[in-house]
Amino acid sequence: MLMPPFSFDEIMAPLGAERFFAEYEGKRPLHLKGTPDKFAALMTWAKLNDLLGMATIWSQASLQLVLDKEPIPAARYCASALGRDGGQVLRPDPDQVQNLLKRGATLVANDIDHLSTELTAFSQAMEQALGGKVQGNLYLSSRRRQGFSAHFDTHDVYAVHVEGTKTWHVYEGRLIDPIAHAAFKSLSREHVEQTKGRKLMDVHMEPGDLLYLPRGQYHDALADEGGAVHVAFGVTYPIGMDAMSLLYERVLALPEFRANLPRSNQPDAERKLGAHLGALADRIAKVLAEPETARQIRALQQTFHYPRHRYDLPDVLAAAPDDRYRVHAKGVRLVEQGGRFGLVAEGSRAATEVPADVSAMVGWVLEQPAFSPAELTAAFPERPAAALERLLRDLRAMRLIELV
Repeated sequence: MLMPPFSFDEIMAPLGAERFFAEYEGKRPLHLKGTPDKFAALMTWAKLNDLLGMATIWSQASLQLVLDKEPIPAARYCASALGRDGGQVLRPDPDQVQNLLKRGATLVANDIDHLSTELTAFSQAMEQALGGKVQGNLYLSSRRRQGFSAHFDTHDVYAVHVEGTKTWHVYEGRLIDPIAHAAFKSLSREHVEQTKGRKLMDVHMEPGDLLYLPRGQYHDALADEGGAVHVAFGVTYPIGMDAMSLLYERVLALPEFRANLPRSNQPDAERKLGAHLGALADRIAKVLAEPETARQIRALQQTFHYPRHRYDLPDVLAAAPDDRYRVHAKGVRLVEQGGRFGLVAEGSRAATEVPADVSAMVGWVLEQPAFSPAELTAAFPERPAAALERLLRDLRAMRLIELV
């Protein structure tokens, strides 16, 4: 049985991470057979009963039901209740939920990757290996009733099967790199049926199995008698649209992007507009080619994961209070040239060299108004504690940070 701390190589056994990246990731579906207890540490019927029994953590948004390919309105299985923060919420009623499950409904428990030590450790191992954000949703299907029609997801899917049996149908059709946008979310069922293509493979999933689907791959599934449970870990990555968002902030400081466009009613308006847009395009190209743009995008990639925290009680009660640092490096920026990094103060051309192996951490610190060592550790969990302590000492010595 896989137990925390997990490794991605173990998760992808017996194929292994290296072959997966070379032959499958982003290219084609993969079904991996596993021993029945491979993923038992993540979820079992008993663990799921305990999790769903924590009634106050669920709402109509985090726990949803689907029957015969249609969402069940929250009013049919939820009741108004007093939330943990004192406000009114729609809380799933366990009796109503179970009645609908008996009729063949599919239960979807969203965002469960933070709800146990094992789920969090599993998700963190995937994030570290894949460089993306990992979200876990649990699906409980029952009585050979199909919850969802053929569809594609806008993220890579790693479906980890933990209970019962279920047959997935994977189709040849694949939409190239869809994203979570209305343009892809609002496609009609008729369009899906026309574009899903012929069946590529039938996958019989049993406990311990894993199914990988690249984003955009059409699929559907049907549970066998007795019900089935899987956790779908969805992975999203930084994309070109993120670079466009970053570019928006960069060009905001450039006067030519704040200037009015040429009037459309003046003589030779079309030529003037074309010339103006061409000048903007040339300027955008230069901004994209600047080392600072690449540094900011790399920083985005290196921190593109969900914060995953844990408590260390009772040890923390005996430890010294956690320090907190204020960053007072206004006007100081991290620059790169030819693979070398340096800190440059505003109005100066002199650079203080920064070792490449700590450049990402220095960049992260400069973007924070204040932070604690624990937050720095959470942002760079792969770095040894000694390296983080040395960085803090060096930044204090350079007067870039100070204790609050």
